[in-house]
Amino acid sequence: FKIGFHGAKDLFNDGSHVGGVYHFINTLRRFLEEHNHDKVVVFWDGDSNSSARKKLYPQYKENRRRDEMNEYKYESYLTQKSRVKEYIEEVFVRQVEMHDNEADDLIAYYCKIAIDENIIIFSADKDLTQLINERVTIYSPVSKSYFKQGDKITINKVDIPHQNVLVCKVFTGDKSDNIDGIEGLGEKTLIKYFPE
Repeated sequence: FKIGFHGAKDLFNDGSHVGGVYHFINTLRRFLEEHNHDKVVVFWDGDSNSSARKKLYPQYKENRRRDEMNEYKYESYLTQKSRVKEYIEEVFVRQVEMHDNEADDLIAYYCKIAIDENIIIFSADKDLTQLINERVTIYSPVSKSYFKQGDKITINKVDIPHQNVLVCKVFTGDKSDNIDGIEGLGEKTLIKYFPE
């Protein structure tokens, strides 16, 4: 939704911006037309979604682009998000949103408790690859490919076994979340010293 809202800036209908709605609905529609699924769950970031992590690490995500959302743009954001929620409710897509929780955490919890389901996570977020197991697969809309148990994930042009993505980020850091790693240690150096 955010990709469409911020990316499709010139998409309007009757004078109202609809980029977030258009991108989200079309992305979901295309995926469901190409792949047959009997259950779809959309997870949303809740209000104050980073608050728990910020208590532990105040710099968490502080480097993220601060959108200068004026009142008009913020109102459009809320209106479009509300419309998306209404639309997907009409086609029986389940939705989960919890205060103080990021969508990633809710997805991880769902993967943990839905032990009788085969799950495909639709996301380009490489942090979620740590959830891959015998019944959890990732579909990346960027590469249009699936990542399953035993596959490697490319991070900064280095292939990392999916089960080691978290370990890799612990050592090398995560710039997108403003988390420093060991100075001078990148993925290539890590693989050089620890090829396994």
